[in-house]
Amino acid sequence: MFSAYVERPDYCRFEGQDPDEKILLLLRAHPITNLPWIFLAVFVFTVPFLVKIAAPFVGFSLDLVPPNFLLILLIINYLFVLVVVFQGFLEWYFNATIVTNEKVIDMSFAHLLYKGVDLAPLPKIEETDSVTAGILGTMFNFGNVKIQTAGATVAIEMKNIPRPASVADLILDLIGKPNENLIVEKN
Repeated sequence: MFSAYVERPDYCRFEGQDPDEKILLLLRAHPITNLPWIFLAVFVFTVPFLVKIAAPFVGFSLDLVPPNFLLILLIINYLFVLVVVFQGFLEWYFNATIVTNEKVIDMSFAHLLYKGVDLAPLPKIEETDSVTAGILGTMFNFGNVKIQTAGATVAIEMKNIPRPASVADLILDLIGKPNENLIVEKN
């Protein structure tokens, strides 16, 4: 359920799925890409403790601040932590790409009031490119896959997904095979 690379997920359906359409891959950004918002949440969570420790060193006494004001600041701080964690998780979880035996669907989630869906039917796909870059990308085997359709622009770009070369190769294999005989090999 919380995996970034799932082959043939049994629990997954999507809006507009045809009755005979089979989901071959469910892709999300590699979990390591969540570290920036996790570190931000941990840092903001620890700010009240750091302020309490650092205040005497800079010559400031927290006793001068009214207790109700400190409580309000503490509540605002932890609400901010909650927002960072909630938004970070939702953005990771709902920015997903689904590869089926008929099309590639890229779902974009920017915030609670926006959902974008890009579709690329397999017959319209002309080429795929995969890029793995950087130390983390190489160590954890994640990168970007761009899908070029019959138009002049990149139709779908999957960012920071696990096994980008395998995903690009699978999509190219899907283009060249009849849809009834598709089998995803497990690594």
